Amino acid sequence: MPRNSSQLPDNGLKALGWAEIVVYLSDLRYLEVEKIAGLLDRFSGVSVAAQGERPKNLPPEIGWYTYSSEDHRSAVWNRLLHEAQKSWVLFIEDDEEIRFSDFPDTKCIGPNLWPPALILSNESAGKRQHYQIRLVHRDSGIPFEGKNLPDCTGYVTSNNISLAGQPIVIERTSNPWNHIDADEELSVQAYSPKLYLVRGAQLFDEGKFAHAAALYRKLLKTEKLLPFDRLGAVNGLASCLTEQFKWPQAVTLAQKSIDAEPLQRLPYLIRFKIFQLNKQWKEAFEVLNRYYELLNLWSRATFDKAIDEEETLLNLAELALKAGVKDQATEFLGKLYTLKEGELEDTFVQRLLLLSIEMADYDRSVFFFRHLFDSLLPDRLTEEKTRELDDFMTMFISKGWYEYVAEIYETLYQQNPQNSDYKRRLIVALSKTNKLRKARKLVAGKV
Repeated sequence: MPRNSSQLPDNGLKALGWAEIVVYLSDLRYLEVEKIAGLLDRFSGVSVAAQGERPKNLPPEIGWYTYSSEDHRSAVWNRLLHEAQKSWVLFIEDDEEIRFSDFPDTKCIGPNLWPPALILSNESAGKRQHYQIRLVHRDSGIPFEGKNLPDCTGYVTSNNISLAGQPIVIERTSNPWNHIDADEELSVQAYSPKLYLVRGAQLFDEGKFAHAAALYRKLLKTEKLLPFDRLGAVNGLASCLTEQFKWPQAVTLAQKSIDAEPLQRLPYLIRFKIFQLNKQWKEAFEVLNRYYELLNLWSRATFDKAIDEEETLLNLAELALKAGVKDQATEFLGKLYTLKEGELEDTFVQRLLLLSIEMADYDRSVFFFRHLFDSLLPDRLTEEKTRELDDFMTMFISKGWYEYVAEIYETLYQQNPQNSDYKRRLIVALSKTNKLRKARKLVAGKV
């Protein structure tokens, strides 16, 4: 039963006394009584839809709706919307968590202005995102079409509903599409256009690029399509063209997507990838730099993909060097090290060291070299690490940093004077400095 909004406590989070929430559980293993009970502090009413009997420890204020295995998700949602008492009802599923700090205010929505839900899934295959209408107005009647992929596209496009700029952000770990049977969804006339995006993504992951492209093209011919889904189809098609080595078409299509909506990610990455493969370093740097500028803004495309800030900064530093803008390469390296607070894996530090050497940045090169080897010198080097050290010292010599190379090999030689490689490399380094006398003594075996 809905509660009066004045009864909702003020504990620093938004109180949404103007809305009810329905928690749809596809499996009772997702039932967390304490988590669901906590929603009573946010919403005027809370209901759970699940298969099975109501748990005895569920607070009495929470409604319980039992559906059968034959009941489709859209039908359940439509029925619970019809039974709602508040003007707005939010639907969430399984392990989803609402990011209340980003929840839209009532001033930003209305009967003809609905906020889409941006659903972020952190799956084993990587981070994905998609948009779906989850907060609906009670007066919309039966807005959800489809079977187990509830969709409001038909209602929104037929009733002049606009989409609010600020989305409802929802996070989840489970895969949002595992329950979808494409053939079953297609058995009804009013199926979700998003079905083509779901199936297209599956085919793309399977390497069936031509089949996926055909689905994206078919979806783009659909007149009634929400803007974030249309972007998803355009980007999906551009991705397929990229994998089919149809690069000019992919670059053009990705730019059209960017022109239509700059706040997204995948079309920038498509252009970056193609420019990089073509060794167009300046163009690759420029498009990835633009991507980086938008990285922390909400993407407005469904099925968008991203690379994280760490990988972006590494790529930018490498591209800046190849594009001949060394100052910016140094800047990105600094940002990366600050971002990670020095806690970088060795493979990344090695890349940072290589970039610093290429930029002839002595201080930064020594810094990253010491990050890798200080804890191993002088007596904890394995054969593999010794080879790595020798390779880096050879690069130092190529830059003329003889003093530091001599210092390193002198430390190693003193620890192990029987190592002929250390002796030989120390002699080479000393001969490049003003320590020729010491180098001669080493050759003569007098040191």
